[in-house]
Amino acid sequence: MSAVIGASLTKGQTIRDLATRLGSVTESGKPLDIAIEARCVPYLLDTVVGWVDGPPSSTVAWMLSGKDPHEDAWRRWTISRLGPGQYQLGCFPTHFRNAQDPLAPGVPPSSSKRR
Repeated sequence: MSAVIGASLTKGQTIRDLATRLGSVTESGKPLDIAIEARCVPYLLDTVVGWVDGPPSSTVAWMLSGKDPHEDAWRRWTISRLGPGQYQLGCFPTHFRNAQDPLAPGVPPSSSKRR
C-alpha cells in the first residue's frame, strides 16, 4: 500500500488536497480511511515540496516536507499507518528554515528555531 500512497504524492498540492486524494485511493477494494491530527488542521494549506519513505521499523509510511504558504518555512508531515486501510496525516507544527530538514530523520526541535 505504501507504493500506492507514494504514487498519490505530487509536488505543489496542498496537504488538504493530498488528504482528499488519499481518501479516493483503495486498498482491497475499500477506500483508505485518512485521519488528520487535530494540531495539524491550521497548516492544511502547506504545499508538498518533497517526500521520502518512512523508516522500515516505524508506522510512518512517508515523511513529507510541506511549505508554509505565508513564509519561507517548511514543516515535517507524516503519513502513518494505524491499521488495515487506516492512515493518519500528522505534522510537527514548528517549522524549519530549509526544505530538506523536515525529511531528515531525527532532526531535533532546536534546529527549527528562527536564526
